[in-house]
Amino acid sequence: MLKNFNIILSELPVLVSDIPQHRELPLENYRYFQKGNIGELSKRLVELFKMGISEKEKEKYISLIRKNYNWDKIAEKTLKVYEKIL
Repeated sequence: MLKNFNIILSELPVLVSDIPQHRELPLENYRYFQKGNIGELSKRLVELFKMGISEKEKEKYISLIRKNYNWDKIAEKTLKVYEKIL
């Protein structure tokens, strides 16, 4: 999962709908589009593919993934949930 997530955020122009689950990812505001707004989605897709992704943005997302989305962090968070309910 980490490898796939890393590829997605570091190599592709990511565009996601503006819903709470996606807002948990600290993406730049221009990487969100209003849910259900097909016109905005289409426009943003064209813009993002023309723009691509900068090396600085790639490094930011790779660092984010390594810090927050690794198996040690996931296990730690899962353990805290179990400890809380037991």
